[in-house]
Amino acid sequence: MKRAPFISALLLGLLLAMACNTASHFGDIEQGLSQDVGVLTFSQAVERWGQPTSVDHGDKLFTAFWLKEKTGGVVKERLWLTFDNEQKKLRAYRYTSKPFE
Repeated sequence: MKRAPFISALLLGLLLAMACNTASHFGDIEQGLSQDVGVLTFSQAVERWGQPTSVDHGDKLFTAFWLKEKTGGVVKERLWLTFDNEQKKLRAYRYTSKPFE
């Protein structure tokens, strides 16, 4: 029975490693979005990732938010894309991926 905590910790570590190493539902986000600033339109973002979970409108900018879950909710990915109201082109982005939320 002294091995049970060690085995549990080992299995949890392996599960975490597998969850973190699986491909993102959003694709290769970090590299791609830095190149998309000023180029990607809101329509193109919807084509890539589907309709956003929510959209927050401001006077000059609006932010679209996407939430994706992996493996039955074990990992949640969040993507915020901010576009200008005039041309609807990407101005800023933020991406997070958190296991076990």
